[in-house]
Amino acid sequence: MDSYYFTGGYTEPTQMGSGEVVPGRCQGIGCYRLEGETGRLTLLGITPSTPNPSFVLAEGSYLYCVNELKEYQGVPGSTVSAYRIDRETGRLTFINRQFTCGADACHLTLTPDRRYLLAANFTGGSFCVLPVREDGGLEPASCVLRHRGQGVDRERQQSPHPHQTILSPNGKYVYVPDLGLDRLVCYRADWEKGWMLPEEDLDIPGIPGQGIRHGVFNQAGDRLYVMTEMACAVNVYAYEKEEGRAELLQVISARGENCETLGLGAAVRLHPNGRWLYVSVRRSDELAVFQIGTDGLLTLLQVLPSQGEIPRDFVIAPDGGFLLAGCQDTDNISVFSVHLDTGILTPVYQNQEAFCVTVLAPWSPYTDK
Repeated sequence: MDSYYFTGGYTEPTQMGSGEVVPGRCQGIGCYRLEGETGRLTLLGITPSTPNPSFVLAEGSYLYCVNELKEYQGVPGSTVSAYRIDRETGRLTFINRQFTCGADACHLTLTPDRRYLLAANFTGGSFCVLPVREDGGLEPASCVLRHRGQGVDRERQQSPHPHQTILSPNGKYVYVPDLGLDRLVCYRADWEKGWMLPEEDLDIPGIPGQGIRHGVFNQAGDRLYVMTEMACAVNVYAYEKEEGRAELLQVISARGENCETLGLGAAVRLHPNGRWLYVSVRRSDELAVFQIGTDGLLTLLQVLPSQGEIPRDFVIAPDGGFLLAGCQDTDNISVFSVHLDTGILTPVYQNQEAFCVTVLAPWSPYTDK
């Protein structure tokens, strides 16, 4: 079965936390169709004139993107833009835009009931909660929280850097992975008011200098897998769902035997069948495949080239048959087939129309709302 994806990227030069300056070749938000039989990826269209849509999220009839900026129209901070999706064509119609109350917004999470959108501000050291209107538009932030402190690396961790927001399996907690603090900062969610209440005792620590980046829960909700940017390793935590407490069980490198070259950990994804975990590594331009054991621990199965430079993000097709990796610096999306017995990846196709792609978001035109 064919599947659909939206992409985003940098439309203007932007400095990364690692010091790299991305030139900004993205033309806007792209919409692609993946042929389920062949893995061929076709560009359907682009919505232009969207400043730095470096992270996009598509749900049903609506798409949300960060505008990763230091300031917007003279006001310090980033914004989030809301769009309506034409289900027949994938074209986008702008609804409205709201401030995230912090610079360099880099990630969005939509609550399962779609009442709230959470945005993490990397340079701003904060995250916010944006109420979602009935028409898919956004209200001003109902809650803004700022982190304090620093890590052991004086170049990369001189201040807080929230990189993502993760909902706990039971929806009671929100975890904010912070690269600058080397911890997942915990908040108790009040979904009636749209507030977040700090729960410092439930913070999940990493190892100093790792650079906590992104995480994902397993399907049972009793394991949490966290990709670290600076250490380029995956932390495996046992997680107690009701109490929200975590214990570090394993730290495993995503580099295999390639540790002599420099890498920067990026994205982490769970296969739909729950048996494999995938991660991407920038600079060394690799993808890694892990097998998940019955105890939730990881075994490295494969490390292979991403078929492009800076695989900042990737996504797995809903049926689990393909993995699509966005290669930021070579303007391509690499498509890999997934062996459904082993999880092993094989390159099958490259699309060369994805200029400065930084994120891929799956989208289904068949979702009810």
